[in-house]
Amino acid sequence: METKTVKITTCMRGLKKWIDAHPRKNLRGFFTINGRDMTDTEVRRVVSYAVEKGYETEADIPSDELAELLKGGAE
Repeated sequence: METKTVKITTCMRGLKKWIDAHPRKNLRGFFTINGRDMTDTEVRRVVSYAVEKGYETEADIPSDELAELLKGGAE
């Protein structure tokens, strides 16, 4: 039996709306980067940045922009 890989992407605008409606939820681990769970603050920063820049999904964010964004506020 052949195994298929399915990639799921997250709508950044939808996630931002959900975050705004549930501000106390901890988003740690919602995304991973280089095998490491992103912190709550990092997830919030990335989602806000993506929406501001008009990116539809997390896959749309260029790697260099993501690295710079996370470097700017590493925890």
